[in-house]
Amino acid sequence: MKIIDFIEEEAVIDDLQSTDKESVIREMVNILKDLNKINEDELDDIMSALIKREKVGSTGIGKGVAVPHTKHKSISKITGAFARSLKGVDFDALDGEPVYLFFLLLSPNDSTDVHLAALEKISSVIRNSDFRNFVKNASDKPEMVDILKEVDEANSE
Repeated sequence: MKIIDFIEEEAVIDDLQSTDKESVIREMVNILKDLNKINEDELDDIMSALIKREKVGSTGIGKGVAVPHTKHKSISKITGAFARSLKGVDFDALDGEPVYLFFLLLSPNDSTDVHLAALEKISSVIRNSDFRNFVKNASDKPEMVDILKEVDEANSE
């Protein structure tokens, strides 16, 4: 599995405008809605599911990264978004540091294996400090997409 399999280029945001946890999630969910990956009438319910997941425990895993994720009945195929905040966001990360890179992941209710595989793929990528630094310092969205593609290729060999 490659990240680009579930995060389309159009779902990459190079300059998140949001400044708090809930609005970051909403901004990313809205991108997926705009790309017709989420039905507009399910948007609030998906937001609720993501916020509920955050209340169980922050998905701000540290080192400037957060991976908000949930499964939802309206999702038919795993999908996601990738975003960067240039200023950093207080996301209640485990290390107490601001978060700059966000992977949002939405999966169908019945796709535990695929959901876990995608989370594992994201986890392997974000453990790479070079990846985190390159994406954080990328000049624009196309460069961020290129870095995602490069890490996908490097990790598939």
